[in-house]
Amino acid sequence: MISIVPTYNRKFRAFGWVQDPSNLRSLCDVVAVFAPCSAKHREMVDSVIPRLVAEQDGRGAFIEALRLRPLKLKYAHLVGTSFTPRSASRCNGIIQAAVKGQGRDFIVDWPADNFVRWAHCFGFIKYDYADDSFEITDSGLELVRARGAEEALSEKEKELLINAALAYPPVVRVLSLLSETEDTHLTKFEIGRQLGFIGEDGFTSMPQKVFVRSLANAEATERSTMKANWEGSSDKYARMIAKWLENLGLVMRVSKEVTVWLGEKSYTDTIAHSYIITAPGITALRRSVGKSRHKRIAKNVCWEMLATKGADREYLRTRRALILKCLSESSRRVSDSKIINFLESNGFKENNNTVADDIRGLQNIGIAISVKDGKYLFDDVINDFVIPLPQSLAKSDFVETKERIRDKLLHLPHEYLSLIDLAYDSKQNRLFEMKTLGLLTEECGYHGLHLGGSRKPDGIIYTDTERYNYGVIIDTKAYSRGYNLPISQADEMERYIGENQTRDVKINPNKWWEYFPADVEEFYFMFVSGHFIGNFRSQIERISRNKAINGTAIAVANLLLCVEAYKAGELTHEAIKTKVFNNGEFELS
Repeated sequence: MISIVPTYNRKFRAFGWVQDPSNLRSLCDVVAVFAPCSAKHREMVDSVIPRLVAEQDGRGAFIEALRLRPLKLKYAHLVGTSFTPRSASRCNGIIQAAVKGQGRDFIVDWPADNFVRWAHCFGFIKYDYADDSFEITDSGLELVRARGAEEALSEKEKELLINAALAYPPVVRVLSLLSETEDTHLTKFEIGRQLGFIGEDGFTSMPQKVFVRSLANAEATERSTMKANWEGSSDKYARMIAKWLENLGLVMRVSKEVTVWLGEKSYTDTIAHSYIITAPGITALRRSVGKSRHKRIAKNVCWEMLATKGADREYLRTRRALILKCLSESSRRVSDSKIINFLESNGFKENNNTVADDIRGLQNIGIAISVKDGKYLFDDVINDFVIPLPQSLAKSDFVETKERIRDKLLHLPHEYLSLIDLAYDSKQNRLFEMKTLGLLTEECGYHGLHLGGSRKPDGIIYTDTERYNYGVIIDTKAYSRGYNLPISQADEMERYIGENQTRDVKINPNKWWEYFPADVEEFYFMFVSGHFIGNFRSQIERISRNKAINGTAIAVANLLLCVEAYKAGELTHEAIKTKVFNNGEFELS
């Protein structure tokens, strides 16, 4: 049963998704900290905490907390805090002390937080909203008691860990994706783009085709960094879950060669984080969904896993949890109108497009919901969880904008709605660049490349089927409060235009302009951001006058509508050229 409990918490934790840890023995040790009967717990009290934690960092408080019965440990005591710089970190959390780090005897707050999340996701510990604390569950105690004499996992521990993994919905989602055919072999990007609530910050995926083209055109010194670090949040989750499953023998990591095309030219690269399901993985998946003689494994769902980022995450979590409550408490198929009425009775006024996207998101996190004749059937079993209803919930202007655009996207996949989030997050500027290029090349019929890096524009696009083909130099800017196009960045665009016009290797030896085909002789420029403020129009007009080419500023919402109009057959490349590059701001919304 899903219970609605009014709560007055000012801050909610980020549970439900894990990014860093993969060591199963360390996970078992973390769970054992919560069990007074375990050797690990006694070791923490008698030697580890006294040795690693200074009194000023909480030694006495931690030992006192670990000795209390019944044992409930507060989040702040478990995770501790960060230090700047990281190299100066001291151990100031119980879980920091419980796990040995690389090059030191403890881990810092971020991996400690993720170990707590992991134990919670697998149902080994449970959370109390009233006092921000955790305690061990029956399944957690069973895992602790299954420990053998060796450091290696016992067979019983492996069995319990597999069962716990199968109760975590995203694990089932990943296994399901990998089992679609006998030959299924997926990269982390191919899994990530189908994992979570696609189309919002917190569930982003690097566009694989754009990534492979970028790799092919990168300097040799950049390639290893790109392969190691360039990924969206859902790609990270996919990689992490696959690592757990690999450690449990349910999937294998097998590098995959990926080829993408740009016109008549192909680009090929190998993506190491790619996976196939094993025979034990198929058996485990069948067991999880209750095939043959097996009972379906009940899934652990928590309110926090239903949205991870943004000022509206409590609103989104609650809306999605209410949809899940409506579906799970009905034995028959449910229409979207019934769901909308249920939401409205709880203070949420939504439409069928929003409901449909939320249900797709629930499916993408691994919850079985079937759709037939426009009605939804909950076909799963979930353990009880709480909706900690905040004192007040209101839809922000930001969410209103996304939902207004969502209603208009009838041909464009809604995964591109994440561009609206990315356009306001400067920490994800590279992903914003790449998804913008992906939108234009994969959905709007242009050819093009993400460039970026030193002395290159963010990207270029061009046509190849028009009577007179044209190219566009693109600069994307992610700013939280809008983009005013300062003189320095207008000058930078002017330099790129000039380099393309003169094509003098003495001015810029990287020759980025050679990515334009020789028959493209007409050019434009484009700035893309969340929205524009200040004196940006005069800067665009100045660039146009100085370089004798037209350009535009386009808010990402309008770019989405422009691509939607192209896919609907309402705009052609020629019409886009005429209407968009107006030396001002192009607006459709």
